Amino acid sequence: MDNLHKVKWYMFLWDVFLCSLGSYGGPEAHYGVFSSILVKKKKYITEEELTEMIGLYALVPGPSSTQTITAIGYYVGGKLLAIFTFLVWALPAMIVMTLLGMFFTFIDANHAWEPVLMYLPAAAISFIVYAAITLSRKVLKVKTDIILYIIMLILGLLFANLSMWIVPLLLILGGLSYVVPKISEKRNDKLEYKPKWFILIIVVVLALVNEVLSQTFDISILNIYTSFYKYGYSVIGGGQIVVPLMITDLVNNQSIISLNDFLAGYAIDQAIPGPLFSFASFVSARSFDGSSLSFLAGIIGGFSIFLPGILLVFFIFPLWKASRKMPLMKRFLTGVSITAASLIVMTAINQSLKLEVDFKVYVVVVVSTLLLLTKKIPAPIIILLSMFLGFIV
Repeated sequence: MDNLHKVKWYMFLWDVFLCSLGSYGGPEAHYGVFSSILVKKKKYITEEELTEMIGLYALVPGPSSTQTITAIGYYVGGKLLAIFTFLVWALPAMIVMTLLGMFFTFIDANHAWEPVLMYLPAAAISFIVYAAITLSRKVLKVKTDIILYIIMLILGLLFANLSMWIVPLLLILGGLSYVVPKISEKRNDKLEYKPKWFILIIVVVLALVNEVLSQTFDISILNIYTSFYKYGYSVIGGGQIVVPLMITDLVNNQSIISLNDFLAGYAIDQAIPGPLFSFASFVSARSFDGSSLSFLAGIIGGFSIFLPGILLVFFIFPLWKASRKMPLMKRFLTGVSITAASLIVMTAINQSLKLEVDFKVYVVVVVSTLLLLTKKIPAPIIILLSMFLGFIV
């Protein structure tokens, strides 16, 4: 977009902060907020560009929604704004989850906040439904798009729960299905960009150094950093996927936090706006219960799990920007975007089926979705209304 250089950073970062306040649930719900605020309302990027980023970062290890919004910051204002975007998006949730980890004993015993959580899952699903509707409208243009969309939706519903690798595999297959029929055609596809391989080297070297440190030193604060950095590059699919890995390592193997505390903190994390990877801050702070280092541990744990994924943004984004107009890459990204939209529909269906069977809950989903589609009520207001509803209904 030609007018991006005119964007005032403080206004963009304020909108990112609003996204952070209104983003509950997993990445799919976050995309609905991004679409509502950053695309529909402020037009920082197009729906097509957002959909491409969603599909692209779903293929990359790390927190996909955090990578997506960081890449939007990169698109709007370059590397420095990308860093500020990440901080404004993630730091509030990291600080809140760190404080919750520090004061968890008191919070766990106080049930006054429970009504706040009652309708938040329904509101979060409305954002997933909104993202599914808006992205599907954008990517479905011809008959072949609809056919691929339906096929990938069915495959996702049948197989996505079997492995964390199914979603990236489907995205790659969706992209290849649009590339293979045209691959024999002659064209002059030439990438005029040299990937910054040193960034990948940094990610790998840090991973190797972490392994050496974790095997050599038994220092609690160091173990927090090495453990969460490892989760950051080991997971594709975001916060929901990292939970089983964290339970196996932190609860069962290292025993730095009890399973009850872990699960209770994870439940609270669903009610805290922002990225789900901020849960790392809770676990880190809680593992240092009563220590003067608990706040520092929480912040270190949070930054550690985000670090590899954010580094990968600085590798992937320039590559995407340089190659997205190439005919074959454009076709690949079209297939990826269609598949990404269908998988968000899959998520909306699966998560709706997990809701409590209650007429009021379904009303919240429908009304919140309609409010989002009208674009007249800001996303954070919808979340606040859902929280308030828990006290009066």
